[in-house]
Amino acid sequence: MDTSVNVDTSSRAGHDQGSAAGRFVVKDAHREDLPEAAAVQAVCFREIGQGVIPDDILTEVTGPGIVHTTIEQWEQFMDDGAVFKILVDRLDMKIVGVAMARMSTSPDAPTPWEVATLHVLPEARHCGASDDLLNACIEHRCAYVWVFADNARAIKFYQRHGFHVDDTDGAVDDSLGGVELQRLIRVAELDAVTSAGVVESGPRP
Repeated sequence: MDTSVNVDTSSRAGHDQGSAAGRFVVKDAHREDLPEAAAVQAVCFREIGQGVIPDDILTEVTGPGIVHTTIEQWEQFMDDGAVFKILVDRLDMKIVGVAMARMSTSPDAPTPWEVATLHVLPEARHCGASDDLLNACIEHRCAYVWVFADNARAIKFYQRHGFHVDDTDGAVDDSLGGVELQRLIRVAELDAVTSAGVVESGPRP
């Protein structure tokens, strides 16, 4: 289980796909992109972990050693067929977001696919770029994701994309100092969920 998906992924009301695409673009990630993408994840995880994860543990799990380990792990996931997408800022061509989904190896996985990573830097938030990144990564697939239980913005973000809170399953990550986690699941294909009126279409936070 990768708990690194707990990023602020909220989008602005009235998201204009054209304006978001004007500055930020989603691309397939290649092996040479992984070091910069892993650094983005570390920055975002350090931000969302403040006040939630004990300082000593947070420093450890976002340090250079962990970033190097993440790169090696991601290379293996990529070889095994995981879907990696990056968000690139057209102004300087730097990576400002990363998403990864893979076939779950968990015996109690509620869907075949897991959103294992989704992180976006502050400058690319609140414009819909996070939505574009998730959509490009999992498309219409059924999937599940773990987030920090108290991360209301992340929960609302995934709910807009057809995920629902799994009230039957929570978890505690002892490796992060006992942080409580919440699982969200999208059990229907996105087009079916949308046609059923489950996905919210109102203003976004």
